[in-house]
This record gives sequence, C-alpha cells and structure tokens, in this order.
Amino acid sequence: MNHPCAELVARCFAARTAAHFAHLITGSYAQHMALGDFYDAVASGADEFVECYQGIFGKLTGFPDIRPSQGDITAALSDLRTWIAANREECCEAYDDNEDGENAGDRDDVDNTELANLIDNILAVVDRTLYKLKFLK
Repeated sequence: MNHPCAELVARCFAARTAAHFAHLITGSYAQHMALGDFYDAVASGADEFVECYQGIFGKLTGFPDIRPSQGDITAALSDLRTWIAANREECCEAYDDNEDGENAGDRDDVDNTELANLIDNILAVVDRTLYKLKFLK
C-alpha cells in the first residue's frame, strides 16, 4: 500500500513533469507562462511538505512510480486537485509501513496544522494554474 504522503509527492512530481512537457509544446504564451510557474512551484511545495513530514514522523521508505499524464494538462491538474483534497487528512498523519512501528514517529497524537497548511499551499498553486489555463489566453 502506498504511503499517502509519498503518493502526494509522487503525484505532484508527475504533474510537474506533465506540465513541463505541456509548457514546451503550447502555442499560447499565457499557458506557457502559467505552466512554467506551476512546475517550479509544485515541485518546491511538494519538497517542502515531504521534508517537514519527515521531520515529524521520520524518513519515508520510498515513493510510488506515478507516470506523467500524456493528455490534457487541465484535466491532469484537476485530477491532482481532486486526489489531494480527498487525501489531505491522511497525508498529515503518521503512517506506519513497518511492522515494528519504526516510522510511526513520536508526534502522531498532535494536530499537524503546519502540514495541512503546506498542502493548502500546493492546492493554491494548482487552483491558480487552473484559473490561468482556463481563462487567460
């Protein structure tokens, strides 16, 4: 089973790669700029989130292999937004992927609002980019 935090990061990095490809082939200057902003910001946001998560709960043991979308970038970003919103709470909790509980951390009973805030920042990057892709030509 994929760790929700690791899956969040893998999905963000896959979206970053898909956005970078779309950035390179679009004929729209507005989309080119929006996607350029997105792939920088989403990678930084995911990196900051996972570093903070690991600071609280310990190192993750790996990341799932999620491939970048080859289709419509707007649909791909909408899908990312939907997944993040549906899994936001689980991404802020301890997750023990070892039988001995080694990765459970010592703060699993604390409300990790800073992690939720970092996820909200990622969602804001997605939302802002969707706005630009849909309404700015």
